[in-house]
Amino acid sequence: MSKFVAGGAETTAMRLIEALQGDPVEFVAAAVKSGGELAGDLRRAGAAVYDGLAKFKRDPLGLWRLARIIRRHRPDAVICITAPRDALFYSTLGPVLACRCIPTICWCHSRPAGQSGDFTPRLRRYRKAGLLQSVVCITRAQRLMLVERGLPRRHAPLVRNGVAPGRFADAHPADLGAPDIAKTIVQVANVMPDKDFNTLIAAGGLLKSKRDDFRIVLVGRGTDSPELTAQINAADLGDTIVAAGYRGDIPAVLAAADVVVLSTKGEVSSIAVLEAFASGAPVVVSDIPAFDEMLIDGVEGLRAASGDPSALACAMEKLLDDESLVAKLTANARNRLKTYDLSTMAKRFDRLLRAITH
Repeated sequence: MSKFVAGGAETTAMRLIEALQGDPVEFVAAAVKSGGELAGDLRRAGAAVYDGLAKFKRDPLGLWRLARIIRRHRPDAVICITAPRDALFYSTLGPVLACRCIPTICWCHSRPAGQSGDFTPRLRRYRKAGLLQSVVCITRAQRLMLVERGLPRRHAPLVRNGVAPGRFADAHPADLGAPDIAKTIVQVANVMPDKDFNTLIAAGGLLKSKRDDFRIVLVGRGTDSPELTAQINAADLGDTIVAAGYRGDIPAVLAAADVVVLSTKGEVSSIAVLEAFASGAPVVVSDIPAFDEMLIDGVEGLRAASGDPSALACAMEKLLDDESLVAKLTANARNRLKTYDLSTMAKRFDRLLRAITH
């Protein structure tokens, strides 16, 4: 990993470790940078954890530290959790420095556009050099984008991300700082370039001009930053939008939600949406291609035109008021979750690992 932060890719990797850890599978988790919320969770899941390998970008001593870890634990495979960042550099060259011939997989959670840029030339170079065996894709659309950019389809297996619905079934609602009389709209998203907080804040303002029986709660790393707080206050929404920051109790957060929203300009897939499905909360997402495989508008959730505050406000209001629509969407969403089950993801990864290590 690049860092043990609580992002969708990192959280999914931790769930995979929890599902497969133990005889005969053991995991070692290593991060290029130090810090992050998941280090303790990874240790509790049974993984050996190392972080802060590098002191600066592409640190030769970082490669040496990783090589030493590889020599110590003698892994049968290396999985890089991200493609665009420097973790791929360390994941592919670390085994070389350790003098170990180990298959390396890139578990790609990014799209070759948007905030990540086009990283496929890098993947092709590593593959051509024999340093990268497979690039695991998480959606059909993502795999098509990579194949169209020159990555061999046979080396791009599809393994959809999964969640464990049982983690959310009996969660007790968290206290999110909203009045008991108000309905709660929750967005779980770290502050990143592709996340469209501007549209959500503007939509909150439009909704506030019509009613005052709701609160929007922003959960995620950076949502309690001075910059976002200032933006919320400048829009006169300090009493409407709660900036909660990072929280480690997402099942409890979602249990308190009347509506879950994800305002975004670009995704590959979304663990946050799958977790909302599992929690039983109705979902509003931006109408972007990333969600084509996850939900149909009006069936498993609602889709609002990307970057359109009015459309987003309208969709959120529908779910605040229409109980029959909510019941239909949440029932269909639970059924759609069968495609995104954690045990299925773990089994497919287990088969992939066995195939490349034998």
